[in-house]
Amino acid sequence: MAAFKNIILQSVLNRIFSNKTSAGLRFNFSRFKSDGAVSVKSLLQDHVVGSNVLVKGWVKSLRKQKENTFMHIGDGSAEQIQVIIPSSLCHEDCCFNSAVVVRGKVVQSPKVNQPIEVKAENLEVVGRLDVEGFPFGPRKIYPPEYVRQHIHLRPKTTIYSAILRLSSLITTTLHNTLIQDGFISVSVPILTSNDCEGAGEVFLVRPASEELCREMGNNEKLEESYFNKRVYLTVSGQLHLEAIAGGISKVFTMGPTFRSENSRTRRHLAEFRMLEAEIAFCSDLQPILSTIESLVKQSARSLLEHGKQDLATVGAYYKENLEESLDDLLKKGFSTITYRQALELLLENKNSFNKSPQDGADIGSEHELFLVKHIGGPVFVVDWPAKIKPFYMRTAEDDHSLVSCVDLLVPGVGELCGGSLRENRHSILKKQLEIQSLAETLNWYLDLRRFGGPPTGGFGMGVERLISYLLKIPNVKDIVPFPRTPHHCPM
Repeated sequence: MAAFKNIILQSVLNRIFSNKTSAGLRFNFSRFKSDGAVSVKSLLQDHVVGSNVLVKGWVKSLRKQKENTFMHIGDGSAEQIQVIIPSSLCHEDCCFNSAVVVRGKVVQSPKVNQPIEVKAENLEVVGRLDVEGFPFGPRKIYPPEYVRQHIHLRPKTTIYSAILRLSSLITTTLHNTLIQDGFISVSVPILTSNDCEGAGEVFLVRPASEELCREMGNNEKLEESYFNKRVYLTVSGQLHLEAIAGGISKVFTMGPTFRSENSRTRRHLAEFRMLEAEIAFCSDLQPILSTIESLVKQSARSLLEHGKQDLATVGAYYKENLEESLDDLLKKGFSTITYRQALELLLENKNSFNKSPQDGADIGSEHELFLVKHIGGPVFVVDWPAKIKPFYMRTAEDDHSLVSCVDLLVPGVGELCGGSLRENRHSILKKQLEIQSLAETLNWYLDLRRFGGPPTGGFGMGVERLISYLLKIPNVKDIVPFPRTPHHCPM
């Protein structure tokens, strides 16, 4: 019977995909064809004078005269096209930032910097704009604090749309660079039962319905009712990546992570993206340092090669020469110093700080910025005191008071990256987990050392911080489309 069904199925498939397919079974691909609209970018690159075109976009500027109306249309790319239409055909609802559909003919442009333009024969307003209520005016520059008040509308501004395009270029480059280096992209959970960093800066997850919680948990501990344990939004996917690296040598993930810090600085968010990578058979820090430096520099190179127009827009807004700073970044190697060397340098200049550096303590943001300024560029700080670092970091072979880890500090941002070798010695890791009362919760993590787990190492990089550094944007809230911070979660 099963064989007969397979024969029938194969017969149907043959009819569908053969040239003799009947009209009733033939797929109608015309349903999925576009309406012929072209992007502004392809219009400027590919279309010849005299061709008829259909363009969709937003009016970025408008100048009405008696006979003709001149406007620039943008469709979300960095480029715009000038459109000329008889004023008699220009709809009264056509204004700055209204959404329009233009049909017309490509003609030669008298402008040197744009060889062609569109002579419109028809213009349709498909998205009317309430001019009186719209918070942004044409040819006006607004400070970031004002633009931030209208996060649902700020993609319509020239500056923010440029930031989004450059951010996309950077994240794509990060992904492609790792893939080309032999890394495999994987997904790790957002919901997790562990606090990877052990700092307690986690968001607890439970169903909103208390009735459901009581039904599932027999009226006991509502926060544990759904999963039979406490579950959190992830602060890091590292531990899960380590599990995958037990069978695949080089893996990475890029996804949202969450920290419940009561911090409202320009560098902190409650939700942000983290690029995390794990390398199996990694016994020293050099492969980690090389991968991090490659990612930063490849991102800079990609911006210079593919984002010059948007770089100019962002640079003009923040009064920075971004091309020059990116060129400088590519010319220099990253420096490397130990925690001890960094501390000595800070103590020599302790009168320069609001809070003096302490031996054996973490380095504050003002200290980080001092170090990169003093050294003159990005710097790797290695060999940190074990007592201030998480349980999973491997202690140094020659000094168990230190761990083999690294923080990358960069100008304007401070800490961009953190990485380490992972403690792969079962007995030492077990002792660390017992000290922190994590042995039962992370028993599976110990198993990775029992069942053929090689030495591993990896890192996590704040994507928004990387964008902030490369584009010299002071506040990460101006990079994320919908920033979430303490006391602030609109939309």
